[in-house]
Amino acid sequence: MRNKTVFKSLLAGLAILAITTGLTSCKNNDVDDTGTVNLKVVNASPGAAPQGFYLANSTVVQGGLSFGKASDYIVTNSGNNLEVQFRNNGSASPYATGNFDFEKGRYFSIFLAGQGQTARIKVFKDDITAPASGQVKVRFIHLSDAAPEQVDIRRGSGDNLVVNLKRDEASNYVTVAPGILSLDVYATGQSNSLGKFDLTALLPDKIYTVFVTGSTTSDIKVHQVVYN
Repeated sequence: MRNKTVFKSLLAGLAILAITTGLTSCKNNDVDDTGTVNLKVVNASPGAAPQGFYLANSTVVQGGLSFGKASDYIVTNSGNNLEVQFRNNGSASPYATGNFDFEKGRYFSIFLAGQGQTARIKVFKDDITAPASGQVKVRFIHLSDAAPEQVDIRRGSGDNLVVNLKRDEASNYVTVAPGILSLDVYATGQSNSLGKFDLTALLPDKIYTVFVTGSTTSDIKVHQVVYN
């Protein structure tokens, strides 16, 4: 009988240890006071008010980040399970919130996407390695709720740049020539364009993200952000 009691006590102790360990590993706002991370903040929410951005209860972007605009890289503390919030300018309540890990020394882009009930935060790791000399490096991100779940992005000539790009995901980086890049967005595998766009002239030796937005089929648009 005593052995059974000891065994039960041991199991109870292990259970408590497991719960405690789990709570510790999931600690909210586990800020690394000795590490830094580089964050670019982007308002990709159609119709959203200008936004402020907050990380682990600290103000990172005071406010005024309007739709389609991006901050410069901001150096702040890295850490795990850090709470991020976008808030309408002047509001104390979050428009969208989430928790993410930010590894020290890395570069990330943080997007506010969707609007209203679909508002969400998406985080993507950035590759700031320089493109081949004289060329341009660009990736594409699908953040449109109105466009199909998967899209293809093609040059104006019809050649594919990216295929099967899923909503809320980023493509790999591709290399293109500098200058004006004409694009069409299609539902994957389809031939009817959802929109034709000319990007502002891409500069040589630069890195860009092009993101697709649109809450209705009539306002699908692409936007570009330069990274270096």
